[in-house]
Amino acid sequence: MSTRTAVLLAAGRGTRLGRDKPSLLFGGETLLARHIRQARRAGVTEFVVVAGQHNEDRVREIAATVPDPEQIEVVLQEGPDAHAAAATGLERITDREAAFLCGITDLVPDDTYATMAATATAPGVTVAAFVLEHTFVGGMLDFHPGTLDLLRIVERPPDGCPPGRLVNIWIHHLAGGAFIAQIAQATRQLGDYEEAINQALAGGSHGMAHAVSNWEAVKDETSLARARERFHPQDPTAAA
Repeated sequence: MSTRTAVLLAAGRGTRLGRDKPSLLFGGETLLARHIRQARRAGVTEFVVVAGQHNEDRVREIAATVPDPEQIEVVLQEGPDAHAAAATGLERITDREAAFLCGITDLVPDDTYATMAATATAPGVTVAAFVLEHTFVGGMLDFHPGTLDLLRIVERPPDGCPPGRLVNIWIHHLAGGAFIAQIAQATRQLGDYEEAINQALAGGSHGMAHAVSNWEAVKDETSLARARERFHPQDPTAAA
């Protein structure tokens, strides 16, 4: 599927890490620049980057330094949290037929965007996923029995997501103009992106997982250390 648009969420404060995550360097490039480069390998030529008031200037500086900066629009998050950031970005692309939605702290192999776009079906959502190796505080995926057809996203279960489950990596491919508009509207109304996806799935929309070979979410110093082990220095996507 041809996908020319990506929404990149770069408004997080990095409180646990103590650093601004969009400007965190990996392999000589920032996390923001890394995702832009990876998405361009899939044919993306239009970016909406959602920044916060605390880092808007820095995000604009990074966007201005990557190749073809005219393809990048930086917008200010409208609302209090990551769900509001998702709504902000999606509301600007409701006339597109396909788009990625990405949280830039999820680190994945370089071919992830391209392979997701190639296998995505419309209408619906394709979610990057990885088999958990340790308990994770974020979200995991539930499936219809015996399939990788997505039933729902289980966000932050009380005891964490256990090893062996497929993690919900916030690199999602949304397909179908009506579907994108539906998720944008529901995210704003519900104040919860995952719940908007779950509502759509319960209503009959299609969802599927796309397994990746490697992943780490940069949330704190422990996960950053794991990322440095996963994406080693001789790899051009490795930790600096």
